Order: sequence, then structure tokens, then C-alpha cells
Amino acid sequence: MSEKDAKPQIKVKDRRFWAINENAEEEAAAAKEQYPSFVEELRAKAQLAEDKLRQKMDQLAEENNAYRTRLQADLERRSEARIAQIIGDFLEVVDNFERALETSDQATREAVAEGLQLNIQLFLSKLGTHDILPLRLVDQPFDPEQAEAVGTIPVNDPEEDGLVLEEIQRGYTYKDQLLRPARVRIGRFERDR
Repeated sequence: MSEKDAKPQIKVKDRRFWAINENAEEEAAAAKEQYPSFVEELRAKAQLAEDKLRQKMDQLAEENNAYRTRLQADLERRSEARIAQIIGDFLEVVDNFERALETSDQATREAVAEGLQLNIQLFLSKLGTHDILPLRLVDQPFDPEQAEAVGTIPVNDPEEDGLVLEEIQRGYTYKDQLLRPARVRIGRFERDR
């Protein structure tokens, strides 16, 4: 045979997994997962670090929840202590009213009025120690953000027009915030009089 008659031998290896056999896909996946030993070692270290990180995050989440619980309990305890302190301050006023009731049969009207006035002053001073202050609006220009006008009083002097002349119900502030607006009567100048 001559070289011309000889057909070249070409071998084609089909590497498509679906062209080889049905198990080729599984074999290809297994072949892809084989790495050199140092790569496997690095993957194991990375997985270990990831597991440690996940554990640490879980531990921090538990500690955070425990801290929140302690903080909430501490806040409630402080609130209850503050309320007890405030109420304790006003028990003295209650004691004075009880003494006034016990002696009201023997006391004159003037003595009872004086006792009531002293109790009101004591009560207001106790409120003041807790930053609750009464509004002082009489003879001041009417401010609708501090008071509610419930009526007017006719006045002859034009300078009294728009001034608060009478306080029906006192208003109060707590640390510069309005607790309750005052109810007032305002002077109104009438020209036709």
C-alpha cells in the first residue's frame, strides 16, 4: 500500500456529556468538583471561618436581645420609681386636707380658707419641683397656643383690648410643653359705647 492509498486515521472524541452516555452528566459534575489538595484545604478553611462567623453572629444576636430585655426592665423600674417619688411628694398635701377635714367643725370659715390657700400653695410648689408650672396669663396679650378663649369682657380702655382679663381655668406647662391650655376671658374694646 502506498501512502496515497492509506486514509488518514482521525479520531474524534466527543466530549459532550449528552452525546456520550446517560451517566456522563453525573461523572462530569464529579470531575468538576475535584480540585488539587491545596484548593480543598483552602475551601475547608474558608468554610470553617464562615461557620465561626455565623456562630459569632448568632451569639451577638442573643447578647443583643438579652441587653434589650435588661434595658427595658431597667427603664420600667426607673419609671415606677419616678412615679412613686412623684406620688410620695403629694401625700403631704393629702395629709393636710385630712387634717383640715378633722378640724373643720371647730375652725372658722377664715381659718378653713387660709388652710385651703396654704394647701394650694404647697401643691403648686410640689408641682414646680417636677417642672409642672402654671401659666401666668392675666394682663398678658391673648395667645391661642396657650389659652382657649371662652368669652369676652367689654372694656373702656383700648389698651385692654385683646388682653386676658380673667382666668376661668388655669393652664399648665411641663418642661416648656403645654400640658393643659388655660380657659380665659379676653378684654374687648367697643367704640360705640
